[in-house]
Amino acid sequence: MLEGKKLLIFDLGGVLIDLHVDRSFAALVELGVEPSLLTERNCLMNSCMMQFDRGDISKDEMFGYIASSLPATVRDRLGENLEDTVQKIWNMMLGCYAPYKFSRIQELRSRGYRVVMLSNTNDGHWDEIERIFLHCIGEPIGNFFDAFYLSYRMHLRKPEKEIFEEVLKVEGVKPSESVFFDDSAENCNVARALGIDAVLMERNAVWSGALMEE
Repeated sequence: MLEGKKLLIFDLGGVLIDLHVDRSFAALVELGVEPSLLTERNCLMNSCMMQFDRGDISKDEMFGYIASSLPATVRDRLGENLEDTVQKIWNMMLGCYAPYKFSRIQELRSRGYRVVMLSNTNDGHWDEIERIFLHCIGEPIGNFFDAFYLSYRMHLRKPEKEIFEEVLKVEGVKPSESVFFDDSAENCNVARALGIDAVLMERNAVWSGALMEE
């Protein structure tokens, strides 16, 4: 799988760290958010989340919208703690870090592969990701990757083909020289359409097979 490759592109949530979106959604529903706002693909909440990932709206705008979706009685009860509560709920979806995955990444880099991260994320998550990583692993996450391609900084978002094209352009490699690891079939299909080898990973699964053996 890796023979002849130069660039390894890893997704973050669901691949490198566990992702539990249901935790955040359940907490919001418990506080009184209408469930349809979280389950309907084309609803305003999901639209805002995608804009947040693309860096098109600010953290204050995103969290303000979530807060406005809570019942007035809940907002009044939380008072000055409203913003902190929303941010904590937002970060509840971030799960565990498995040290062996990052040891494997360092091993792959030592063998000459360039390893980068391509993630749909936002500034509401990234600071917390860096903080938790340092606490769990004992080193900054920047020590493990040659580059970060983060949707909110690029103003692009998977599965938009332009985000893959930008990574290839900046890295100066051909699509056929790259492998992409992601837990979304849609993202993998777009990568393959561009000529990038893509491996669909089971969300939050233990790494196995060729990724660990080659």
